[in-house]
Amino acid sequence: MDINIFDILSSEQCTIKIRARKKNDILRELVSLAAKTTAFEGISQDDVLERLKKRETQGSTGIGNGIAIPHASVPGMKEFVLVLAVSKRGKHFEAIDKHKVHIFALILGPENQPKLHIQLLAQLSHILRDESVRIELANSRTQVALYENFIRHCQPISSTKKSDRMGRKIVILVLQKRDYFEDVVEYLTELGVGGAAIIESTGIRNILTGMPLFADFIQIFGERSDETRTMIFTISDDNIDSLISGIEEITGDLETHLGAMLMIIEPTFVKGSLDLL
Repeated sequence: MDINIFDILSSEQCTIKIRARKKNDILRELVSLAAKTTAFEGISQDDVLERLKKRETQGSTGIGNGIAIPHASVPGMKEFVLVLAVSKRGKHFEAIDKHKVHIFALILGPENQPKLHIQLLAQLSHILRDESVRIELANSRTQVALYENFIRHCQPISSTKKSDRMGRKIVILVLQKRDYFEDVVEYLTELGVGGAAIIESTGIRNILTGMPLFADFIQIFGERSDETRTMIFTISDDNIDSLISGIEEITGDLETHLGAMLMIIEPTFVKGSLDLL
């Protein structure tokens, strides 16, 4: 099972006006908007607010670049709820970069579906990482415009049941540049990859430059790191094109880029799973 933003966000859950000024009051205002959905039947707004406050004590969900993604798992909730709000002037939210927050995305979901919760967090983070998207959202003049501007950047995720019927491939992804690693992990989570084996190693450079015969050729390798992280995981056939384009969005064209390599293998036998959620 996968989750699509299309299915849980409507224009009624979007707002371009946040009246509250203090952090807890902002959370309360977002919860009030979420409470208008059918998913809130039998759910206490005060209980949800306390859960959000508790989550903030673990570390601010104001992740920087004008973005905050407060979230909580709620006992008794049967569906996910997403609220999208923007403030052109910005609000103080104790963000990790100390700057004001202009875009708020509130996620509330069932207590027993952590994988979907994490997948939704990854989708939102991926979309809002783009500065041009953030500017577009912050400048939306109506709640309908905000909804339409946001949903245009959302990519549908194929259902797991369909994917299982179509088969799976083994993926080996080798990354030399550590700057790429977290972005890649986030993107894989967005695609619904629930687990992977990660191997840390070094390449041939360290060996060659340690051999007297080749020591004078160290300059040909430049300053590029010889440390690698190799990720091994499986993915459904219908997500392969999305995987390749998403990886290249992070690393650049793999045909010409040094320091990253992607291999997709047809398995003869697969049993078991690396998924942790």
